[in-house]
Amino acid sequence: MGMDVIGKAATSEAGEYFRNNVWWWRPLADYACEVASEITSACEYWQSNDGDGLDAAASVALADRLQAEIDAGRTAAYAKIHTSKLEQMPNVPCRICAGTGTRLPVPHCGAGDPKAGGIRCNGCEGSGYVRPFDTNYPFSVENVQAFVAFLRACGGFEIN
Repeated sequence: MGMDVIGKAATSEAGEYFRNNVWWWRPLADYACEVASEITSACEYWQSNDGDGLDAAASVALADRLQAEIDAGRTAAYAKIHTSKLEQMPNVPCRICAGTGTRLPVPHCGAGDPKAGGIRCNGCEGSGYVRPFDTNYPFSVENVQAFVAFLRACGGFEIN
């Protein structure tokens, strides 16, 4: 699943379309809402693709705010903190094998017994642990910069 952000009145190709998969979009939208809440509040549904969005003036205002954050180095600092938080998260028990490293035969989930048909877990590669789900949500300055380019040229947008 992804977020297709469609420009309403694009002034260039850059403003026609912006796409992030859900993994990249959520942190980007969260960041925009955090640093520019007075602008982003005009869009209620940032995390769904039901057609909500911003008008042309708000899009440019958001682009200006995000660019100011990038230029001041705050976006890079945010990215570093975001990445650090993800890296520091401890591994969690694998849900496929219940943290044992051995699973029941496919298609079943749960702890398996190697002496009774259990197999090495393909979810955790036999370790019993996996990275937390939240580590699937990256954030980068480059993604914010790409969104800024879209915002400047979109003439308002809808999230579809």
